[in-house]
Amino acid sequence: MALFLLMIAAHILGDFYIQKDNWVTCRNNHHFASWGLGKHVLSHVVLLIIAIWLAGFLTAQGWIAIVVIGFSHLLIDVWKSYQPNKLSYFLLDQLFHIVIIALAALALSGIGLAEIKTQLYLLLKVKYLAITCAYVIACRPVSIAITIALDNYTAQLADKQTGLASAGRWIGYIERCLIISFVLIGQFAGVGFLLAAKTIFRFGDLTKEKDMKLTEYMMLGTLLSFSCALLLGWWVNKL
Repeated sequence: MALFLLMIAAHILGDFYIQKDNWVTCRNNHHFASWGLGKHVLSHVVLLIIAIWLAGFLTAQGWIAIVVIGFSHLLIDVWKSYQPNKLSYFLLDQLFHIVIIALAALALSGIGLAEIKTQLYLLLKVKYLAITCAYVIACRPVSIAITIALDNYTAQLADKQTGLASAGRWIGYIERCLIISFVLIGQFAGVGFLLAAKTIFRFGDLTKEKDMKLTEYMMLGTLLSFSCALLLGWWVNKL
């Protein structure tokens, strides 16, 4: 685990702290022929050598792992340079890097397939499955259910929708995940703080309305969202 964490730390330092903006621009413009990409990969390799040396794995196998990770990093970043600047491609890019680093760490540590299976079986316990299900349900499924429940009221406010596109959906995802987290760790004060903070941020919008439609609509949405999250958290705790 120490080896893996050191390699991840090297990756984070190289990708997010040492890499300069002009290197990224150069990579996106020139792809394989980019000097910026060359500097970035070289800095990654140096950091990786230090991480593997600190972990005590700078052997022949360690050098092979460094070459494989460095070359794969080059290929992944070239692929990324052809993709649009979107969150999905950023996450996919990072996932590729982390998977390769994890495989290299497993190979260097000498962990066998039997040990990996044992760890995977531990993750399949009811506790972890229930927590995963709660977070997954709290996002898209609950969002769709609330949208359907408020459909008639949404139509009445069609001329007042001036917010950012999809922002409300993402706010709902985050607030429900936070509520479930607060419930799981027994910090119910956090739920109250979240509700108070949301009310303060929305206070200006609500007081500007001449009628009560928007206020009631927001109250319904918030209460439905909080209720679903609290029920999911309670369900996981019961399991």
